[in-house]
Amino acid sequence: MGFSKLHLYILLINSTILLLITAETETSTHSEPKNHIAVSVGVVLDFNSSTGFAANSCISTALSDFYSLNKHYTTRLVLHPKNSNGVLSAASAALELVNDDQVYAIIGPQYSKEATFVAEIGGKSQVPIISFSVTSSSLWPSQNPYFIRTTLPDSSQLECITSLVQKLGYDAVVVLYQDNTDTESSTGFIPSLTDAFQKASIQLSYVIAISSSANESHIRQELSNLRRMQTRVYLVHMTSSDLASRLFSIANEEGIMNNGTAWIITDALSNTLRSLDATTIEAMEGVIGVKPYVPKSKNLEIFKIKRKENNINMLCLRAYDTVWALATSVEKLKLPQVRTSLDKSNASSAAITDLRVSETGPGLVQKIWETRFLGLSGEFKLKDGQLETPVQEIINVVGNGDRVVGYWTSRSGFSRKIATTTYDGHGAVYSGPVENVLKPIIWPGDSTKKPNGWEVPVMGQKLKVGVPRKKGFKEFVNVTEVLGDTKKYNVTGFCIDVFEAALDSLSFKIEPQYIPVDESIETYKDLVNKLSGTKTPKYDALVGDLTIRADREITADFSLPYLESGVVMVVRVEPDRLKNMWIFLKPLSWDLWLTIVLAAVFIGFVLRMLERHVNPQRQLGMLFLFPLAALAFPERNMVGNKWAKFVLVVWLFMAYILMQSYTANLSSILTVSQLRPSADSPACAGYQRYSFVGDMLKKMNIKTRNYTSMEEYDDALSHGCKNGGVDVIFDEIPYVKLFLHKYGSKYQTISSKMDGTATGGFGFAFPTGSPLSKPISKAILDIMEEGKIQQIEKRYFGVGYTFQYHAEDIPRDGPSLTSYSFAGLFTITAFLTVVALVCSECSSAISRFRNLHAVNISRVQSVEMTDYVSSDEDEPQDSKEKAEILGQEESNDGQVVQTTNIHIDHGGE
Repeated sequence: MGFSKLHLYILLINSTILLLITAETETSTHSEPKNHIAVSVGVVLDFNSSTGFAANSCISTALSDFYSLNKHYTTRLVLHPKNSNGVLSAASAALELVNDDQVYAIIGPQYSKEATFVAEIGGKSQVPIISFSVTSSSLWPSQNPYFIRTTLPDSSQLECITSLVQKLGYDAVVVLYQDNTDTESSTGFIPSLTDAFQKASIQLSYVIAISSSANESHIRQELSNLRRMQTRVYLVHMTSSDLASRLFSIANEEGIMNNGTAWIITDALSNTLRSLDATTIEAMEGVIGVKPYVPKSKNLEIFKIKRKENNINMLCLRAYDTVWALATSVEKLKLPQVRTSLDKSNASSAAITDLRVSETGPGLVQKIWETRFLGLSGEFKLKDGQLETPVQEIINVVGNGDRVVGYWTSRSGFSRKIATTTYDGHGAVYSGPVENVLKPIIWPGDSTKKPNGWEVPVMGQKLKVGVPRKKGFKEFVNVTEVLGDTKKYNVTGFCIDVFEAALDSLSFKIEPQYIPVDESIETYKDLVNKLSGTKTPKYDALVGDLTIRADREITADFSLPYLESGVVMVVRVEPDRLKNMWIFLKPLSWDLWLTIVLAAVFIGFVLRMLERHVNPQRQLGMLFLFPLAALAFPERNMVGNKWAKFVLVVWLFMAYILMQSYTANLSSILTVSQLRPSADSPACAGYQRYSFVGDMLKKMNIKTRNYTSMEEYDDALSHGCKNGGVDVIFDEIPYVKLFLHKYGSKYQTISSKMDGTATGGFGFAFPTGSPLSKPISKAILDIMEEGKIQQIEKRYFGVGYTFQYHAEDIPRDGPSLTSYSFAGLFTITAFLTVVALVCSECSSAISRFRNLHAVNISRVQSVEMTDYVSSDEDEPQDSKEKAEILGQEESNDGQVVQTTNIHIDHGGE
């Protein structure tokens, strides 16, 4: 909310009246008001610095304002200021305050290194050390409960800075920070920044440490190094306004703060931005920064009027709130009354091992932690011994000052504005839109277009691209000298065309300058190592048949692969090895052949047993041929018994499996026979010169020879290892496919021990952190989807060439199948055959039993009928009629029983 001039005049009059009423209480800070308890508090600051001087003034003002408003309080803080401009002076002042002045707490010190030693003294003496200026992430209150930070640590803004860099779409940043060995140090900020960026996949391209005492020539030299780098996003972390003024002024003069660059400043500089002169502000136009959000309040406006300053330093506000928090906590502690003049007769300037231990320290620390109020800098609320991370402001330096372009919170991210800022006694409540958007930003060079964040190192120069000069496989990269000029080259090839197609697909123009590298001097691994290790890499990119490998990713960044790869083995086809009249027996081992014969005999015997009732006259030898005849004539009705038919089906099933296995294994043998013995255990192997495959072969204890061209491959494989050549060639798939495409059926690829050796494919290499890798990778995807890579492939390798490859999976051990391989099949066949035989015999036995039983019944009925006829008074019937009465009876299984001659037929079983 804003204030009109009338409101400001009214506030000024009210504050003047308030000052007149409380004039008597504003005596020396060392005096003790009557009937009040004096509480000694030490203040350790660098009064010789502008920051320390201003902070001390704000502390005095805060003390006066607090007790003017709280006259009824029984305690009064009595300040004991100590000047400190180094570690030794700060430690000495802290010892004197603890032992001699017997202070209850110490406000300060001003710098991080001093705070480390003073916090150690406070921890041993149980005297709270309250710092409103130390932001170093290397010093945490959790490490020492008596160290209290009433400001925000450096880490509180790291999440905001990281989110801002990501929101702007940058993945590489150059950091410039102030390195002061005697006072404030940024060594804690840089490791925390590095960790935060690594988690967000943001590359720290370069880190420059500049001392506050650095002269103009040194700063100019450091900035000139930035012009030779591709990254154009700069993060500045400096606490010295003077150093920041010189840095940005020189950067503007050198043309570094021009169109296409992005500059971000941390809150260390953003908080003091309005104290810089107009010339520096003009040089910083387009800079964006982060700083804690300070809500507007009546108390803040009154404070500005009282100090006659419109732009109050954030440290001053923190110091003011620190005094109020300490005075409030002391009042709540209920201290006993003490004399105004301290008795120092028993005090001694003891060493740190003989420190006076404060009895009120633990209670005072607890009260400070529990204190909450709305101060000039915002809500005062401690968590884990330090202020909670508030809302962060995103500012943009424009014109004569800065303007707010958005806000950030860890919960809702970025927003354009904060809708409400209220205080209800439980803390400040910030609400607003959750959209991650910012207001329009004016960038360096008075541009409204967001910079790319990178560019070719020096404007107007070409991109330095290293290419290998190959002696073979020139379809990939071919370097030839221009006639009449040994310093100019024509560079062509598949890899070159793909790279230039990717460059053409970019939204910006880059012209490459190809620099040939003699392959006989540098290996591909050495070539990749040239991209790192120095501030200015020898090449901006490497283009060629470079394989993406894990060990190479350590020293370079690779684009997405534009060609798949992997290691395979090539062997010579030898048709003469097929001249073997007994090769048809090799698919099955001798024991398996014997088992098959025995199985056929067994099946024939079972069939003879089952068929003996149906065809008793069939010869035994013919029945043994049934299994083989059934394979040739399966459609004929060769058996009549139903169980015999079941056994024959089982036999046909087993025979079908055996025939299919025989056919498959014979095909494999006919193929492998052309490739052995070289494929089984090669005596020596060849590989492409300078390829990583050579290192892998050495681990296999194989004699190796290296070659450079397809012609050398053909010659070596043709001669074989015994004649000065090799038995096999190991190489990557693209080279092998090109080799096989040229030499046709003379060679073949087969599976090997190195089949699992997959690689990342062919890609383009860039220096670590290069912003080119990401857009080039996207461009590769674009040209793949458009089919341009396939067109380039046909141009260099022919229509029949394809990169899709699968090695022939040929067994490496003995190919003959054994009886054990089919033990389960034979077991099932035998079991089912025996079951069929048992079932058939049981059925026959049951049938015979029923027939005999039917005969016996017929005989009994015949006797009874004879007796009945004899005893009847009527004349007996003749024998012909008796036969008709008895008739013929048919059994349940189809067997006919004749009662006249008692003949039984057992056929049809």
